[in-house]
Amino acid sequence: MNVPDDHAAKGGADLLADTLTLAGPGPVLLDGFDVVLVDPSHAREAVARLDNLVGLAAVGTVFTHDDSWGFFLPEQSGKPTWPAPVRYFGTGATLTLPPAPQPQTAEGWIRWSDGPIYTAPLLLHAVLADIAARHRPDDAPASPPAHVRLLEPPAMPAPKIAFFDLDDTLTDHATSFRRWAEEFAARYGIPQHEVEDAEVRCAGQRDAFFADLKTRHNITTSIAALHAQYRQRSAQLVPHRPQVCTAIRSLRNGGWRLGVITNGDPSTQRLKLRTARLDDLFEAVVISGEYGIRKPDHNLYRIALDALDTSAGFMVGDDLDADVSGGSQAGLRTVWISGGRERPSTSPEPDHTVDTVLEAVELLRGHAHAALPAVA
Repeated sequence: MNVPDDHAAKGGADLLADTLTLAGPGPVLLDGFDVVLVDPSHAREAVARLDNLVGLAAVGTVFTHDDSWGFFLPEQSGKPTWPAPVRYFGTGATLTLPPAPQPQTAEGWIRWSDGPIYTAPLLLHAVLADIAARHRPDDAPASPPAHVRLLEPPAMPAPKIAFFDLDDTLTDHATSFRRWAEEFAARYGIPQHEVEDAEVRCAGQRDAFFADLKTRHNITTSIAALHAQYRQRSAQLVPHRPQVCTAIRSLRNGGWRLGVITNGDPSTQRLKLRTARLDDLFEAVVISGEYGIRKPDHNLYRIALDALDTSAGFMVGDDLDADVSGGSQAGLRTVWISGGRERPSTSPEPDHTVDTVLEAVELLRGHAHAALPAVA
């Protein structure tokens, strides 16, 4: 980073002209310096840590990467002392530079594009310059060169790939359950609200749910038989939502490669896709019951990534643990379908939050070049 001694006297345009520039996006070999990625909520702690580094003048700039703040650092700058959570990349490692954020969402830290990279905002720039000036030896140059080189130029933009959860994301599970509950209540002479109350009490745990109903209402059919009937019939009652089909098809027609990652019984989940008329829109359908692992296990995501021969993309789903946490662990950018819910402060934080799957599709269209490589 070129840090002018008279940065305080310069205007914004001049200050930007003096900042680090290099071609991007693409894989970068860290040669002669380290990089640390810090959550923005720990910015003050990170800057305080920078203030104590020896040799900061040799590197010292800031950028954004996968919604983290990245700092170029002198070699061996001390991984344990940075505020957690943190990702630390030492000299010799490879860090892939992300594509440019959309203009309307850019915070102005750094913009990666097919051209140069420009740093801002000026306040943090000035803070870093001040720290560097105080730590620079008298004989050190004021504008040291950046030890950065691209390993290979990207031949094309980041791939447009997205994976979707099934229940309560692509399909309307609430409606199918309500339709099933109405039929079940009529068959066994139970008030429908009793079936719905049992669903709340058992939090969707099917064995407990049917055991509860058997005990309370003297149902003689076995739990296994009730569960099998439920899987088949509830899948047949999934509503067809033309708007969702149209939206997903528009992504596919726009060059997106699409997949489904879902927990559940394979035959049931595939029947839901057919009933909702979505089964012809996805290249890969990865179902937990076929592999013996369930979301949020990142290995299920790895299977889906492998099916599309990629390591980048988005995960869209309604479950903060299964979809957001699991997708993030697999290196995917995450889109949480909140359905109007507030995210608990202790839950995983998604990259993006929307109310509906239709809004998720619109977001993906707007981020057509924002898929990031998975973290190994």
